[in-house]
Amino acid sequence: MRRALTVALVAAWAVMVGLLLRKQSAAPASDAAALLAAAPASASDERDEWFGVYHGAEKVGHAHRVTARTADGYAFYEDSVVALAMLGTPQTLRTALAAETDGDYALRRFRFTLVSPATIFSATGTSDDHVLSVRYGPQGQTSDLRLPLAAPIYLPSTLRPRVLAGDRAPGTRYTVPVFSPLALHNEPMTITIDGTETIDGPDGRVETTRLVEEHQGIEAHVWIDPDGGVVREEAALGFMLKREREEQALAPLSGTPVDLARASKVPLAGDVDDARAATRLRLRVSGAAADRIPDDARRQRLHGDLLEITREDLPAPLPLPLALPASAEVTSAVGAAPFLEVDDPTLAARAKTIVGDAHDSVTAARRLVSWVADAIDKAPTVTVPSAREVLASRRGDCNEHSVLLAALARAAGIPARLVAGVVYAGDGFYYHAWTELWIGAWVSADSVFDQMPVDATHVKLVEGGPEQQIALAGMIGKLAFRVEEDGR
Repeated sequence: MRRALTVALVAAWAVMVGLLLRKQSAAPASDAAALLAAAPASASDERDEWFGVYHGAEKVGHAHRVTARTADGYAFYEDSVVALAMLGTPQTLRTALAAETDGDYALRRFRFTLVSPATIFSATGTSDDHVLSVRYGPQGQTSDLRLPLAAPIYLPSTLRPRVLAGDRAPGTRYTVPVFSPLALHNEPMTITIDGTETIDGPDGRVETTRLVEEHQGIEAHVWIDPDGGVVREEAALGFMLKREREEQALAPLSGTPVDLARASKVPLAGDVDDARAATRLRLRVSGAAADRIPDDARRQRLHGDLLEITREDLPAPLPLPLALPASAEVTSAVGAAPFLEVDDPTLAARAKTIVGDAHDSVTAARRLVSWVADAIDKAPTVTVPSAREVLASRRGDCNEHSVLLAALARAAGIPARLVAGVVYAGDGFYYHAWTELWIGAWVSADSVFDQMPVDATHVKLVEGGPEQQIALAGMIGKLAFRVEEDGR
């Protein structure tokens, strides 16, 4: 259920260690433009802050942030160490973000690194305010990406102090597009002044301004002191950063690492018999995110609070190569994309070998699903996977499976897209990722279970790559199901 962990961590990291780089574009004067004009450079722009990372009452890691002046701008550094578990498997994650900006805080270069037991992922970029050039991927498996920019890119730690220098009336709101080095995509984020509050800091009580930051349905709360320093941050899934003295932040961890896959399980009333053979399922849904469950005419429909899922039929086989319709949802599901290195020669050759002498779309798709199911060792991992890396390592869980299957299908001329949601697994619904293939119609495919189409316990919540799947974190803890009917 690795996608659950990836999305949860992206949400937490976005607040915990500032992994989102903000891309500033044109906006009304009362919005982002006013925010950037709000604060001149000052001595308070230099900081050295330590934080304890907590999940509930348990300390699970630490983070360190430094902002310093340079001859022509600023240098910024953040790192974190967080101890987690994935389905019972301990996972220590280390992240680091180093960046340099000009005197107005416009980003000139950055390097982000994620180290987990499974891999070392990095994203390195340079900006001239017109183009952001990024090299990303695991060691030895990097790819290049060029992103056009409408205006400079900024770091979150420089924007928060500027909020304090502007209009601090409760309810004041700024909307700023953000760029994530994990998702390699831009999305708007809203920063709202929520009021003032006196809270405990490392040196006693301190009066703070409370901010609410919302991105793709993920809400975080940040408490800022009068100098612009962070005193506390509360992120998704119960994570919190609390500013501490260095020795306190580096103190030994307490308790058992939180298992995010289990912590993010959707509560369920009732049971599902023989889930992998289920062809239909009716669930009563509740929670704040219930109305965000999408309709998918081929397999799932939401009627009020009743979700009906029916495993779709396979379409009639079409001859290869496929003649593709001109619809945007099909044409957008072909070719290379970040983390789907369809043009990699090794990956393209593997797709050709797997498809072999198949002459129709259904046969080719089945061969691809079964090959990935057999070839990839199923193991909980914490990575930012690319198809090329998964093909080389032959190891991973649902996210690795879905990325590799999508890339191999595209390389074989079959449109493919990533899907994320939840699936029934023994004692409830867990967050999961799978694939949809266009073989005359969109058909669900899950190589973890070697299924095409997938069983009816797969509940689709979002469609798309990491830039869309981060929205899952905004639904975690906001859904509950009750079984009304299941059948085969």
